[in-house]
Amino acid sequence: MRYPHWQYYKSILSDLEVLSRYVQICQDNYETYSIELTKLLLSVGSEVDVVAKLLCGATESPKSPDNINSYREILTAKFPNLPDVEVSLPKYAISFQPWHEWLQDKTPDWWYGYNKVKHERDTHFRDGNLKNVLLATGGLCVLVSYLYYNDFISQGLGITQLFMFLDHKYKSADKVLTTGDYRLPDFETDAKS
Repeated sequence: MRYPHWQYYKSILSDLEVLSRYVQICQDNYETYSIELTKLLLSVGSEVDVVAKLLCGATESPKSPDNINSYREILTAKFPNLPDVEVSLPKYAISFQPWHEWLQDKTPDWWYGYNKVKHERDTHFRDGNLKNVLLATGGLCVLVSYLYYNDFISQGLGITQLFMFLDHKYKSADKVLTTGDYRLPDFETDAKS
């Protein structure tokens, strides 16, 4: 399969879109938790872990990534603007920066929630909530975009707006990831049209 992590991300978005028929995506429902949200959070968090390790490997850092703190150290050294990248859900007029805490050398709250649900679900079931799922999915969106950025640009692929994707400021017209029209901040000097 070509771009397996991109395909997996789109599959997660599909699940999230189905879920949105039952739980309205809005701040009023951020603390809503359920078995479905827990399954999504576990799935997304696991994929964030996998993609973060791959992206760290692509940086050619001599350090070995083994946890969220080492991911932060390696990725922000190579991509200092990654924590500022915004993700949005246009249909719901929601946008956020899922890695913003990295600017203060902190781990995102949603990552703590994911780990609590993964390791201590009996006492932290409420952390399998809509807010953590949205932020974790946004975090995955950013990492996958960074991982495949050069491939997408060199292939000239046009990807239409998804349920959740990079904020509109990274696109041109109705397409994202099109040659010359799409820029992540850390790639601006690298990707020329």
